[in-house]
Amino acid sequence: MLTQPRNYLISNVELNWARLDTPTNPFGVEIYELQIATESKEVAEEWSANWLNVKERDGKFTVSLKRNAKKRDGSDNGKVRVVDGDKAPLDGMIGNGSEGNVIVWQYPYENAGRKGVSGSLTAVQVTNHVKYEPGMDFDVVSDGNAEAAPEPELF
Repeated sequence: MLTQPRNYLISNVELNWARLDTPTNPFGVEIYELQIATESKEVAEEWSANWLNVKERDGKFTVSLKRNAKKRDGSDNGKVRVVDGDKAPLDGMIGNGSEGNVIVWQYPYENAGRKGVSGSLTAVQVTNHVKYEPGMDFDVVSDGNAEAAPEPELF
């Protein structure tokens, strides 16, 4: 069991679903979040041994990392630091499949008779940046009436 707080560096990971510019609010608490991934079972086992919640799906191992936007007292917790390979601040959104390194602040906790290790995403270094490209969108409809799409042909 982890007995002292520490920074844990996780190197050479795939970066996905980065929401690091503006906090999201999925369950009433504002958070910054990022998913890291690997195809290596050995790397996934190392992550598990270091108190990360690893999930496997379709041959890929993933971990969701989060940082609360606010501290317990309600004050700002600060954004996740995001830099490029030269440690210069990185502007722009991180696209799925980017690669990099992350730092997670981990600390032991004991609450209501439960013990464990919790973590907070601290920093992301993007070493191979895949530019975020928004998905499909609607065309502009000038008169407010869209034509119906043609019926698909059935065989």
